[in-house]
Amino acid sequence: MAIDCSADPIGSLKQMFVNKTMGPRILAGQQPVRRAVFLRPHGVAYGTFTVNPDLPDTLKIGVFSYPSFACWVRFSSDTLPLLPDQGTTLGLSIKLFDVPGRKLLPGEEDATTHDFTLQFIDRFFVPNATEMCAFTQAGVVGHNYDTYLNTHPVTQAILNEMDKSFPDVLATPYWSCLPYAFGEGEYVKYKVTASVTDAPDDVPTNNPNYLHDRLRDRLLGQPITLTFSVQFRRNPATMPLDDATVAWSEQESPPIPVATITLPVQDIDAPGQAAFGENLAFNSWHALPEHAPVGSLNEVRKVVYQASAELRRYLNGVPVGEPTVNRPPQPPSNVIPQPASN
Repeated sequence: MAIDCSADPIGSLKQMFVNKTMGPRILAGQQPVRRAVFLRPHGVAYGTFTVNPDLPDTLKIGVFSYPSFACWVRFSSDTLPLLPDQGTTLGLSIKLFDVPGRKLLPGEEDATTHDFTLQFIDRFFVPNATEMCAFTQAGVVGHNYDTYLNTHPVTQAILNEMDKSFPDVLATPYWSCLPYAFGEGEYVKYKVTASVTDAPDDVPTNNPNYLHDRLRDRLLGQPITLTFSVQFRRNPATMPLDDATVAWSEQESPPIPVATITLPVQDIDAPGQAAFGENLAFNSWHALPEHAPVGSLNEVRKVVYQASAELRRYLNGVPVGEPTVNRPPQPPSNVIPQPASN
């Protein structure tokens, strides 16, 4: 299949991310096979997604019409697993379990999960699927992103802003960047903020797993609380649905808290926990129709993320499709086998 960004940007992006990005890594012996993007995990944690009990009826839409769900949260970076984990794009993915209703992702309509995907900036670096294809073609096929960036100053400016480092995965808000339906005729973007503010001032530069270690230490010592908010589209002129480079003004439309994510004390390095998290696949189309993803970049994610997940799970010997039951927080009988004492 030839790359043709004008005629088939979504199919071309699928080929570039799955065949041309994942493919060489697989042929080089990557094991287990990783995601195409955000493949550097910092940790996955279980918790509870609790909808605020005092929401007005106008906000009790879809998942927000239920009291709570079990959830898993994955913190990650868009870089290779063996590289240092600081100074790269941070991502946050949330998977709710036991969500009633038919979902939107083709072939997985009966899934009982619902996903949210966010990252550490309030807008995306290209406006739409066609431009994402052209940008990716310049880098993945042409191996020279400058051929695109030299004529796209907005993209270059956003990428410059994304070139920042945080001492903690909780030291930044996360935004969905892309819009979603919120019931009939309404659109929102999502935002997640953490309640912790005591990130360290002195961050060691010689620990390639610093963000992971910091998150593990936090959760070993105290619960983590995250606030989940929705930001409504109040002005179509300043809040476009298919130009993701435009941030929606929080002065014009302040985010409204609608739920709280509580991650209890836990060890993210407990046996099996990281493996369970890495076998999860997050796709914003694992969603109820009331929260349908909007815009051409979300259409790209539907196809590319699903293809990536199916290939990764198949080659890793993991069942293709969404889990039907949640992983319990404790092992059977609450017992971990211990070495025999002398």
